[in-house]
Amino acid sequence: MDQDRKLLKDRKILRKIDYNLALHSRFFMAANLLIFFFIASIGEYYVRYPELTLSWGTALLLFSAPAFYLCIRFDPSYGAGPARWRNMFIGLQIVIALSMGLFCALVILQDKLSVNGFLLSLYMVGSSAINNVEWSPYNQRNAVKLFSNLAPAIVAYSVLADINGLTIAVGMFVLLVMLLRQSRILFIRHWDNVRVHHELHIQARDLAHAASEANSASQFKTEFLSNITHEIRTPMNNVLGMLALLDDTELSSQQRELQNLAVQSGEGLLSLIDDIVDFSRITSGQVQLNENIFHVKRCVDQTLELLGPRAHEKGMELSCTFEEDIPVRVKGDQGRLSQLINNLVSNAIKYSDGTDIVIHVAMSKVEERLAELRISVRDNGRGIDPAIQDNLFDAFSKKLTTRDLTQGGTGLGLAISKGLVECMQGDIGFTTDEKRGTEFWFTVRMPLSTQQAQKLALNKELLNKRVLIIGAEGGVLEALLYQLSTWDMIVESVASSEAVTGIISEAEAMHRPYDLLFFNMPVLQPMDLTLVDAIQRSDHIKMQPQVIVLSSLAQRADVMRMGLDSTLSVEWLSKPITREKLCRALIACFDLDQPADSTERPDSGMGEIIGRRVLLVEDNAVNQMVAKGLLNKLGYLVTSVVNGKEALGMLEEKEFDLILMDCQMPVLDGYETTRAWREKEGAEEGMEGGRRLPIIAMTASVIEGEQQKCLACGMDDYLSKPVKIEELDAKMRQWLGGKGPDAAEQASSLKTA
Repeated sequence: MDQDRKLLKDRKILRKIDYNLALHSRFFMAANLLIFFFIASIGEYYVRYPELTLSWGTALLLFSAPAFYLCIRFDPSYGAGPARWRNMFIGLQIVIALSMGLFCALVILQDKLSVNGFLLSLYMVGSSAINNVEWSPYNQRNAVKLFSNLAPAIVAYSVLADINGLTIAVGMFVLLVMLLRQSRILFIRHWDNVRVHHELHIQARDLAHAASEANSASQFKTEFLSNITHEIRTPMNNVLGMLALLDDTELSSQQRELQNLAVQSGEGLLSLIDDIVDFSRITSGQVQLNENIFHVKRCVDQTLELLGPRAHEKGMELSCTFEEDIPVRVKGDQGRLSQLINNLVSNAIKYSDGTDIVIHVAMSKVEERLAELRISVRDNGRGIDPAIQDNLFDAFSKKLTTRDLTQGGTGLGLAISKGLVECMQGDIGFTTDEKRGTEFWFTVRMPLSTQQAQKLALNKELLNKRVLIIGAEGGVLEALLYQLSTWDMIVESVASSEAVTGIISEAEAMHRPYDLLFFNMPVLQPMDLTLVDAIQRSDHIKMQPQVIVLSSLAQRADVMRMGLDSTLSVEWLSKPITREKLCRALIACFDLDQPADSTERPDSGMGEIIGRRVLLVEDNAVNQMVAKGLLNKLGYLVTSVVNGKEALGMLEEKEFDLILMDCQMPVLDGYETTRAWREKEGAEEGMEGGRRLPIIAMTASVIEGEQQKCLACGMDDYLSKPVKIEELDAKMRQWLGGKGPDAAEQASSLKTA
């Protein structure tokens, strides 16, 4: 009830009702005047009753004129006083209705049951019925208006005391009662609808407010996570940096073990931080995808290189196969694609308990310049427990077991992968079998680049070379067969090494000698090169084939420590097998020219690095000490300053080969410092042809778009803290590895490509 009273007094609602009432009523006021003059003319009342007709018409005009004014000048007159406008307008409408009703009664009494009286009565009933809807919000006043409109005619017909008049009077009375009842019903329905609409409006407003608050909370959460992870990364950079420097000192075996555990724990914490940030961005819809042209095969190979040692530690082979003739250059987010592959392969390493993991890459065209990339990760492990399969892609879908925790599981990897795949307009799923293992797959859509890479130009030199693969199975064998067949080599394989010597001798006797042997060394097994040594020393094999030994990095290190590599004439190929490493091994075996389109570039020697001058701009004292220690360890000469203003002053005094720039600093931050230096370089280039000094951002910020922000202000590359010495070495070599003054330009062109 209280709400109904509030609605009846709501100014917005009443204004809308009054406006519709005014808009509707002006047409009927005009109609009343026209009907009056028509009846007065047709019935010749202006002749028979001139004074009465003139007086009545004048009164009707006088009442209609202010009502018309209130309608036409609605906004200013209503704004001056809504209640006064309403009372005045409704009062005038009731007076007009009464005037028309009395005029109708007068016509009936004068002409009895004439056509004029009947037509006028019919008009009065019709106009009352039509007005009943618009006047329903004011039920009581509408009842007075209806009564004023029809009651005089009813009384007039009753006074005639004629059966026809009484019949019409009864009919009009029944219509009046029905109209009054209809007005009451319409009144109730109108205000019920108003109440429902008002409640829906309030709910919509509340929902909008709640959505706004939720968005604000999500934004705050994301910013909080980004800021807190930045604050966590800064001390973690110090911890891991100090541990890296500690690893370079003399440690006992127990101290070395503790140092390794500390590094693993720190890296695990960083991985957890990254997962939480990614999951937060996905759930809040704030994932931003970077679009750059990149090489699909190279992206997959880099992931293989990164995860290979982890797989080998658990006794697993890791390999990759590609479908033939796939467009390899696409436009998309290489980092997110690498993250997806990394998540699925890491899960296979952690949980499959198998011995073989195979990545398969396929691509199909959706449109002329749009392709769907499909990547699957297959293992031969124990399969997935049916109890958790339905909720596998949900965050924290299962209670973490002790095994999960020891493996570093957080319950977020697959949920993050699903979110990233959906952001890239793709899908994700899996198939599993207790006997055959599990295959996870995902698809993403990416535009194709107009410039596609060419095949490595080794086909002519390797055409019809005979190859024997020894001891390789599963994914390793698949990867070798795929790549070697693309160079048109003739490939055979044997699983066992027992009869290899006989097979080689027999092939030579048939004048089909093997040109190349691949020996695969199973991981986690001691290196046994007895067979290789026996083949190379055998008197029965006149045409000695070239030999490539496939081993893990750990096995290769064991061979170097034992000094076995110096006694054998072999090429070493570390697993997992990538196209570039295989190409390099074949070039070394057959003394081929380096192909022009090979992406492999020899590492610059240490002599090209020693003595290079680096300006380190870092405000945190511990971070500065860690970075200087890493750079000194790599052979660079380091000068450090604590803010951008000091950096600009130092650049005026000395020459440097590269700048490592922190972004968040007092006095002058890294962005403004870079802009200022680039402006100065631009002026000098116009005057003297000065060179561009490479600037690499080195920051703990992981806010989405931070890398683009750094590049946009004029920096050349980006490193996120904590910086690993391998990453730092790779970046420094990329920008300083070339000889001569054009080194930075070469690195820049390499980055752009």
